[in-house]
Amino acid sequence: MKTWLSKLARIGGASVALTLAVAMGPAHADEGFALDRAPNNTHDIAALQHGAQLFVNYCLNCHSANLVRYSSLEQIGISQKEIEQNLLFTTDKVGNTMTVAMRPDDAK
Repeated sequence: MKTWLSKLARIGGASVALTLAVAMGPAHADEGFALDRAPNNTHDIAALQHGAQLFVNYCLNCHSANLVRYSSLEQIGISQKEIEQNLLFTTDKVGNTMTVAMRPDDAK
């Protein structure tokens, strides 16, 4: 599970910034007020599953996770059947990497 989480943390700048903020403790914004510390509970399987669902439904439209395969979601308790029914919206297969359908030219 920690391998999958470390791959997911590499997805985008926001994920990396959040990971650093959690690891370094409370941070201060440019305006000078303290930011809340994000929860870091890798043992909450329901939260991890919900986060994976949110990422696939909203973030994967623009942000690739090409270092992560859909099958790695099985490590957090999501079955292959659940992945196929709820998280695959195109012709992807469970063994494929989580890539963006958007062409690079469109992203520019």
